Amino acid sequence: MFCTHPGRMLAELPGAAWRALRGTRRVVLLKHRAALGDLLMLTPLVRALKKHLPGFRIAVATQQPELFLNNPHIDENRTWHVLRTAATVRVGYELQESDQEHYVEMLWTRLWSELAERGAVPAARPPLDGRHPELFLSDAERARGRELLGKRAGRPAVVLISGGKTRPTHNREWGYANYAALAEALAPHCDLLQISGDEELVFGPASTPVRNLRVGLREAAGILAACDAFLTQEGGLMHVARAVEAPCVTIFGGTLWPEHSGYDRMTNLSVRPDCSPCRHTRQNCAHLACMSPLSPRRVLEEIARVLETRGLELPPEARERAPDVWTPPPFVDRAALEAERARMPSQAWTVRAG
Repeated sequence: MFCTHPGRMLAELPGAAWRALRGTRRVVLLKHRAALGDLLMLTPLVRALKKHLPGFRIAVATQQPELFLNNPHIDENRTWHVLRTAATVRVGYELQESDQEHYVEMLWTRLWSELAERGAVPAARPPLDGRHPELFLSDAERARGRELLGKRAGRPAVVLISGGKTRPTHNREWGYANYAALAEALAPHCDLLQISGDEELVFGPASTPVRNLRVGLREAAGILAACDAFLTQEGGLMHVARAVEAPCVTIFGGTLWPEHSGYDRMTNLSVRPDCSPCRHTRQNCAHLACMSPLSPRRVLEEIARVLETRGLELPPEARERAPDVWTPPPFVDRAALEAERARMPSQAWTVRAG
């Protein structure tokens, strides 16, 4: 049981109890204290459920109902759950599961199998209606995103963050120095904005700050929907970006691959040494070798390609100004990094962009 808003629960509980007593066919997807990406991965599930089970009532019970506002596939967007019934499914996955399957596919397989075991649906599992998440913004929210972005005519608006998950790293920490170097190369030609960064992002000899906004999830989604390019690391904001079809470049590193959690219509950068994927270990990585080929220049090239699809160009001097060498974060063991690079064949350091 959990309850985030007692007032809402008291208002909604009688109707939910009445539908339960009437035997209304329904499915309740329960997520308690889940990460942002895990929550958004519920949206392709409810989309598929509504497509294949149009007569069912679909409820989602989480502590972040703002992610599911205006979603036409959800009949109940709840902030509470009282009693688990046969219709309640705790949708989840294990990191130790197959390296060959996308997380959303895993979730769909588990969800349908659990419902089939209870006799609620046929045994034969239908296909998903796409893996991509969705976040439905109103016209006012999109306008607010454009306002916060403050895009100027003739200049690309690029959004970025300044870090990833560092405890444990899970090979998702590209490094503050690389973000700063990238910002310095882009700043003369783009309007830069940071959201949800670990710390203020400054660059250049004068320590020029990148405008930093700390906003709510839906405001962040509105900003991403309005920008010309967004750079992030694999994680929650990647899912938000795809949910609003933002032009996104995602750094995966080696903790897992785009095949596990990435999406189409995005540029996904990954490097695969033989220790990758290391998502199972839940350990800090001493060398972060999988980040080594992802220099600021290499990442800038992908941002430039995204901008080109929107009719915008970066001049050659932007690329030349971006360092072609990755700077390891301070916690990286330099000796371990060099030993790992010397041990691995050259093809292990190929950057895959898809």
